[in-house]
Amino acid sequence: MEYIFNLSTDHGGLEFPMDPLSPSPGPFELSGGDLCLDFVNTWGDRGRPDTDGLDSYGALLAFARQAGLLDPGTLEALAAQTGTPAAEAVLRTARGLREALYGLFSARIQGREVPPRDLARLNQVLREALSHLGLEGPGASAWQWLEGERHPGSPLWPIARAAAELLTREPPVPIRECEGSQCTWLFLDLSRGRSRRWCSMTSCGNREKARRHYHRVRKAARGGTARGAS
Repeated sequence: MEYIFNLSTDHGGLEFPMDPLSPSPGPFELSGGDLCLDFVNTWGDRGRPDTDGLDSYGALLAFARQAGLLDPGTLEALAAQTGTPAAEAVLRTARGLREALYGLFSARIQGREVPPRDLARLNQVLREALSHLGLEGPGASAWQWLEGERHPGSPLWPIARAAAELLTREPPVPIRECEGSQCTWLFLDLSRGRSRRWCSMTSCGNREKARRHYHRVRKAARGGTARGAS
């Protein structure tokens, strides 16, 4: 799997732009604004296990394909490992990483100290990821993930790197959690005034507005009934 990076002296170090592979249609909604947040959002409502989209190693590969992390050759090689103990272990690691990222970013949003266990889990995957990063290409001018087709955990490498980049970005980018009562989606708030409240206005936004309107009507009706009885 090739995930190419450019050298940038303007930023005093390394610049990690978007993956050169184009995202593909798929089952996941990639609207978090960052790769690692899209990965967190593969579980839409953490109060409902049935909304967990990461239910198999094949689902992890589907996310990686849709996000443009896997070239076709690597995808085919990794798909052949589906069902193996190694792939099942990677699935457990992927779920653990996803929840660690949710814990880290939720703490950032709420102004709490980051949970040490979540940070340790991210660092563990990050160490593994960076051990597979190397220079290739003409003049050794591009960073690439090496031998990804041999490692069933390779889809997690760019996700962990993206999370580290987002957590250390200066100046920090506002990250929000959807205010929907049954939604735990995270997203970058790049709206004017940094006032975005919902993962999507057409889903959680409208649903929450309808719910609040319903409760206001019921409250007003109960108040009218009480006054009539008195």
